[in-house]
Amino acid sequence: MLKAFEQFKSNIKAVNEMDTLYHHLISDLKLPNDLSDILRSQLVYAISALDKLIHELVKIGMLQAFINQRTKTKKFNCFSISLETYNKIQQTSQQPNIFQLEPPEYFFEQEIIVKHKYLAFQEPDKIADALSFIWEEKQKWQEIARLFNSSDDDIKKKLKSIVSRRNLIVHEADIDLQTNLRNSIDETDVKEAVEFIFKLGENIFKCCK
Repeated sequence: MLKAFEQFKSNIKAVNEMDTLYHHLISDLKLPNDLSDILRSQLVYAISALDKLIHELVKIGMLQAFINQRTKTKKFNCFSISLETYNKIQQTSQQPNIFQLEPPEYFFEQEIIVKHKYLAFQEPDKIADALSFIWEEKQKWQEIARLFNSSDDDIKKKLKSIVSRRNLIVHEADIDLQTNLRNSIDETDVKEAVEFIFKLGENIFKCCK
């Protein structure tokens, strides 16, 4: 799981480096162009980094449970696999190691990837549901919020707000439907949002590792 978190940190670092580029173009080169899309892309990539982190934590945690290195949750035990995958797992489990090309957990991992490939783990409810595969805690957001020294309602509300803006940027070009003009975007707000997303990812990792 540490590997997944290190990748998340690297992804957020790349997002923050875009802020350095923005300042260079604005302050040093003094370009007259509208460069606000750099700020918008930071929000998009920050949420993408969080989504990727959840996918990886869940996949790794489920694999750990599969090979009995982690306690199996109720949701994990209800995870369905195809008969094809089941047969491959059975066949490789029964063969001597010398004849195995891939271990049983390889086929289980491929099933996780296929099942979760088109799922987005961005909204609070979707994140909590995904984490149920590896974390039995019923009050997940309360535990995550505790590490923020905040309430779960406040943390979920903030995440929903950032995701909502991300969706507006991605799906509607950040255009106000009333005025047909692009919404303004504030550099300070973007920086705070990215910092929040990083802290959220860090706290989720601490809860699930």
